[in-house]
Amino acid sequence: MEQVVSRRVVRRVFSPDLLSPVQVQVEPKKLVVAAYARVSTEKEQQENSYERQVEHYTALIKGNDAWEFGGIYADPGISGTRAEKRPEFMRMIADCRAGRIDKILAKSISRFARNTVDTLSYIRELKELGIGVCFENEHIDTLTPGGEVLLTILAAIAEQESRTMSTNIKWTYQKKFQNGEVILSTGTMLGYTKDADGNYIINEPEAEIVRRVFREYIAGASLTQIRHGLEADGIKTKRGCSNWRANGILGIIKNEKYTGNALLGKTYKPDVLSKRRLKNTGQAPLYYVENTHPAIVSQEDFDMAQAEMRRRGEEKDSAAGRSHYASKYPFSGLLVCGCCGHKLRRHVRSSGGRVVAAWACTNRIQHGRQACDSHHLNEDVLINTYRAALEEIPEESIQAVLDVGRQVLGGDDTAEEHKKIEDQIVKLQEEALELHRARQNDMVPDDEYEAKVTFYSQRMADLQARQKQLKADATRRAEALHWLESFQQHMASGEAYNTDEARVMREIVDQIIVYDDRLEIRLRCGVSIAQHIR
Repeated sequence: MEQVVSRRVVRRVFSPDLLSPVQVQVEPKKLVVAAYARVSTEKEQQENSYERQVEHYTALIKGNDAWEFGGIYADPGISGTRAEKRPEFMRMIADCRAGRIDKILAKSISRFARNTVDTLSYIRELKELGIGVCFENEHIDTLTPGGEVLLTILAAIAEQESRTMSTNIKWTYQKKFQNGEVILSTGTMLGYTKDADGNYIINEPEAEIVRRVFREYIAGASLTQIRHGLEADGIKTKRGCSNWRANGILGIIKNEKYTGNALLGKTYKPDVLSKRRLKNTGQAPLYYVENTHPAIVSQEDFDMAQAEMRRRGEEKDSAAGRSHYASKYPFSGLLVCGCCGHKLRRHVRSSGGRVVAAWACTNRIQHGRQACDSHHLNEDVLINTYRAALEEIPEESIQAVLDVGRQVLGGDDTAEEHKKIEDQIVKLQEEALELHRARQNDMVPDDEYEAKVTFYSQRMADLQARQKQLKADATRRAEALHWLESFQQHMASGEAYNTDEARVMREIVDQIIVYDDRLEIRLRCGVSIAQHIR
């Protein structure tokens, strides 16, 4: 894992949706074409003047028989730094959303918007609406294969601007993001406060609550169980409330800021004229900033919590069972039918004249023996078989497995590859920028330009996929080592045999496959044990 001590690292997170098919209309019709013109001051050269732009695009559109004149939207003498300061620009965007425009012409990218973030945001939105923007100076149509990669190039430009602290970017919040400036809401976020100089520092009593939530969730406790435990211990929320909410606990678990890092730009404004903010799923740039404030939980624990969250989601949505994440009883959610793959459910039944707790396949309970020919398993038999399986594991074998695990899993030897990929991404972005500048100066033929941008797109996607894989591998290594050490501790203390405590069960067991004659116990440390039912 990359460690940064004396400097902040700002990474751009790019949307993977770089290429999409060009839509072709079955019946040819005239495109409604509009133009956008803007000058920043009244002192620009005559060829760039407001009047000349309006005259030029009016003649150009009306002179094309395949086009229908959609009007000229012009903001004279207005800076292009912020889109909401340009009323004609916003009117044009509104008309696009209303379906009144098919294509937009502009002299250059800088005429369309001086703010890179605005450019990316509006081009992406217009592209989703099927509206292309043609930049005359750059010879780019955003709906062509080469033009679509403009988003990648502009993203690289935005990253370069963030590195050099470009003074061209005036948008306040975006500049804070690019500078790596993080704002923590210490009034609502557990674990942090400010010192006399305004620096973020850890509030240790609150931080221990955060660590407890992560520990218990990783160990398998449900949100409800964590909530009840906090309330039973008299622990209050940040606002001093005695009652905890499951969503609030989930918010703690999902908040990457507890690692000392921050993902900025999670929300965005779909319409800068309104105050609504929506979840950012690629419509606006995202920045991942490292080492901005003290960490309360380790990156490894945070990654394990996210992996546990995904596992529970998969369990909830799986075709075999379709049940929510269960943790009412120690074995809840851990038992899987070896006959059909569905979950087992606890119920009470009569056996030999007495009432006993038993576990049965949900598929058989709901659809009968024709759907699943498995049998009920009494809970006392299940417990005895489980304990017998653990008793047959020699203590020296546990230590040997742990020693080997530490040797194999303890070190991450991918740091060099991480650095190499990061360097390749930066180099690729620089090459894309050079290509973009060369295209502006008519130094690159169209076919060569499109071939190179296609190559850059694919190469960028490959590098980012490899980065994602390396991170996933590191998380799996950390998880395996964590569960190995946890298993050894529980076995040494004797807690592993406690089948009344759900927390302990979930720290040890990943899944138990139930057959008619045996159990296959899959431990979270990666070891599987087969034991005949007693």
